[in-house]
Amino acid sequence: MKAALIHLPYLSAARFTGPDAGPFLHAQLSADITALEVGASTFATYCSTAGKVLALLLIGRLDQEYVLIGSSELLAGVIDRMKIFVLRAKVEIEPAPQTNVSAVLGPEAPAPILSPGIDALRYTWGPEDGPSSEDSDQWKHQELLHGVSWLDSETSEKFIPQMLGFEKIGAVSFSKGCYPGQEIVARTRYLGKVKRTPLTTVIEGKAGIENGARVQINYETEAIEGKVVDSAPAENQNTLLFIVTRTRVGEQPDSISFNNKKLLVIS
Repeated sequence: MKAALIHLPYLSAARFTGPDAGPFLHAQLSADITALEVGASTFATYCSTAGKVLALLLIGRLDQEYVLIGSSELLAGVIDRMKIFVLRAKVEIEPAPQTNVSAVLGPEAPAPILSPGIDALRYTWGPEDGPSSEDSDQWKHQELLHGVSWLDSETSEKFIPQMLGFEKIGAVSFSKGCYPGQEIVARTRYLGKVKRTPLTTVIEGKAGIENGARVQINYETEAIEGKVVDSAPAENQNTLLFIVTRTRVGEQPDSISFNNKKLLVIS
């Protein structure tokens, strides 16, 4: 069975080349980039000095370069920010505007392919006129179910990685050296002070809740506040929400309130 590709317009790519490309990325990102073998990939976060996630990124190591994939809305700003820190490092950074980022379905796949440790999620990239099929919404639905949210201008620099659960998808190494925000990210982990974590839930209907919106999460015994990070269409015209809220492990709310309207939680 030939692989099907789903074009993902919300993602873009950039190339990092030169003898210092790997060490440079290692010093900037939260994942252990120097541990990547040729053909391997990993999620990583790019953080502010305050430890807040500016963007979630997917990094793949190729023969002579690294490819970096991230939110189309945020990637240009990420690249501009990284260029400030190149200094004397021998690394060239360039966006790839003529490249499509695509999701890969099926056992056969074009090369190169990035598979960052989650079996259900595989990515590739190619020319502007590369093949595409189906709707990217269903792929985004799968990403959110697996804890992958690429963020946007409304949610960038609002949360530390653990609030988004990004350590669970391999985006954070707690044993590597320094990177921007590393001290705060590590201290939060070792002091056990992460009081907000992701809640993924399906609500009835097309909610129309924008990223960054504050919502009320209603349980049987209390109502707590949360912030919507991302969303995707679900089955039967419903909506999947990815929310950061106060931790209540293993519990699903009864409803979500937004703009004085209660939206029934169905899973």
